[in-house]
This record gives sequence, C-alpha cells and structure tokens, in this order.
Amino acid sequence: MMFPPEIWEQILIYVDSVVLINLKIVCKCWNEIINKILKQSDVWYKLCQNQIPEHFWTTLCETLCPNQFYVNFHEKNDAKFWMAVYKLWIKCKNLIKCDTQITCIEPLLKNPSSEYITCIDTCGSIIAMGTSEGFVYFYDISNLSRSTKCVVDHMEYIRKVQLLRDGTDIVCISCSINDHITFWHVNSLNLIDRTHGKIICTSYSFCYIATNNMIRIEGSIARTMYDFGRNTILAVGASNNKVLIYMEGGYYVHITLDEDKRNYTCTCAQPLNMRIRSYYIFKSDIVVCITEYGYLGFLESGKEWKVHNVFPILHGTPTAVLVYAHVLIVGLDSGNVHIYYINDFGKINFNITNSKKLTLDTTAVISLNIMVHVEEFLYLIVAYSKKFYIVKFI
Repeated sequence: MMFPPEIWEQILIYVDSVVLINLKIVCKCWNEIINKILKQSDVWYKLCQNQIPEHFWTTLCETLCPNQFYVNFHEKNDAKFWMAVYKLWIKCKNLIKCDTQITCIEPLLKNPSSEYITCIDTCGSIIAMGTSEGFVYFYDISNLSRSTKCVVDHMEYIRKVQLLRDGTDIVCISCSINDHITFWHVNSLNLIDRTHGKIICTSYSFCYIATNNMIRIEGSIARTMYDFGRNTILAVGASNNKVLIYMEGGYYVHITLDEDKRNYTCTCAQPLNMRIRSYYIFKSDIVVCITEYGYLGFLESGKEWKVHNVFPILHGTPTAVLVYAHVLIVGLDSGNVHIYYINDFGKINFNITNSKKLTLDTTAVISLNIMVHVEEFLYLIVAYSKKFYIVKFI
C-alpha cells in the first residue's frame, strides 16, 4: 500500500545518505521527497565528513567560496554549500573519465609581436593573466565576450600573479622579474600598494611575501615577519591561516597564524642532489619540483623525496604542475596535458597509473589552474605563450 508523501518523508529521513541518493531513481514521488530532505538536512555535510579527508576541505571550500573561511560561516546544515563541496569531490575523483568542452582564448595583446603570456591565476569567475611586457589582463569566465581590461606594472616582465579575495573585493598581486610587487584593485584597476619580494602566495585574505630568508605575512592579522637565518626560501604554500615553507637544505616549516600566538615547527628532509628548475607547494603538504633534466619530484608531509623520470612515459618534459586534492595535472613542453588520480603521492607509479591526455597545443604549457563556476562545473585553465584554453569537464 502506498503511503502519503509526508509518511515517506518521515521514513526516508532516517536512511543513510548514500543509500538515499541511490533511492532517488525509484520513482518520481521518491525523487521529490529525497530532494527536499537533502536540501533541508545535514546529509551533505555527513557525506563530506565520511568520504572526504578533512585536509582536503580547505582546497575544495576555497575554490567554491574564496572570500570566507568555511570554518567560520558554513554550518553543517548549510546543505547547499556542502552539496557543492561533495559534488566537486566526486567530480575530482572521476575527472579522468569526464568528457570535455574546450574553448581557446587568444588574447588581444597590446604588443602582439613581442608580448607573451608568463603566468595565470584564477579566483571565483575571474582569470588574471600576466605577460612579458608587464601587463595584467582580466577575464570573467561568465562573460568571455566582454572586452578585457589591463593594468601596467612598470613595463616589467611579470613572473607571477595571484588573486586575493578581501571581503567583497578582488585584489590582484603581481610580482615582476625584478622583485617588484604591486597590489591592484581588480574592479577599479587602481593601484593599492607597492612592495618588494621574490615569492608571493595567497589564501583567502592572507598574503605571503618571501624574500631570500624572510617571509612577511599580511592580511587578516597584524603584519608578521619571520627570519630563517641563512636558509633561502624556495617555495611557499598556504591553506587558511597555515603556511608551508620549503627552504634550502631541505628544511620544511609549518607556521600556524592565530590572533594571539604564532606557532611554527621545522623538520628536515634530505634535499635532492640535483639541480631544480622550479618548486611548487600545494595544499595537503605536498612539495613538487621539476629538475633541470625534466624529472618530477614529490615530497609529501616532509617525509622523503620521490623522483620520477616521466619522459619515457609521457614523451615530453614537464613544464608546469598542479596538485588539486587527489588530482595531479602535468603540462609538458610538447603542449600535452596529462591528468591523474593519485591516492598516495609517496607511491606513484607512472608506469601503471592511467591518465587522461589532453592535446591542446604544440608549444610548452606555461601554467595550470582549476576553477569552479557556472552551475558548479569544473574548469581547467591551461596557458601557453600566446593563448590559453578553458577545459570544461562535463
């Protein structure tokens, strides 16, 4: 005998969340009832709690909502937000199986003959693109047909751009080849501040600037500085109010920022005995390097470097790397991009791990970024010297 909808609702509210989602296909009535339950309960929060390692939460949350800490305003019954987090997690797990829609953007550069793209960053729906002539171009992925705007950074080669959410405002931070750093208000294009530094990194409203052996932290707390003696800082990564630093000599430093105290711990991993072309730090304590000869190195939680010669497998030399939760994305000098799902970065075996290969261009990949926008679709931004591609996973 068929129960009235209100009775089914009282029954189904006690069903496990995973089973509940599967039961949506039983009939139209159940689908409507279950959708109502999912929107009003903490089911999505429980799914995230049970299936997503908590050290990945900030990665996913900052992508979805880059202007506020998830721990400060997302209660467990914020069903819409946690549903988006869970869907993004599932999308990441299945990324190598997804179909793609690819859009190519060829910027209208001010000096097309000599100017080329050097770096890209994303935040929300905004893409910031730095160039060799010192310009920063902004794109809104929700309206790509609109003309771009640009700002001039003293005509200096820009080696890195970072976007920072400061409340409702978006700030672009650009770092030039001469270690000049400028802060720009994206909406008005007004210059906010100038300073010096070699490495910049952002997370929510925090900005980290490193110069040689010192790091300066600005944002939601009073300006803070750390001096690490003779050890040069090689890479900086951040997650909420936590910052990870990798320095010469293999020193691996964690700093936790609170309003009333500043804590940091230092460990040492055996440094690599080879020349390194570039270092990267990603959330969840992963340091990645590309060696002079194109090998890929991984250091997870400061344990031990694992180095891989990927050329015989990928038929190209890595030029850009991105780690996002369990997803590893490698851009090559051949122009190809390989996407992997990695359970344990300390035990990667490229010989047996399958990848999704994207053939987009024939020049070297400059930069890789992930963004989520417009009906919660996940996008991969792949930059080359004269164009960039927006890869939509569906």
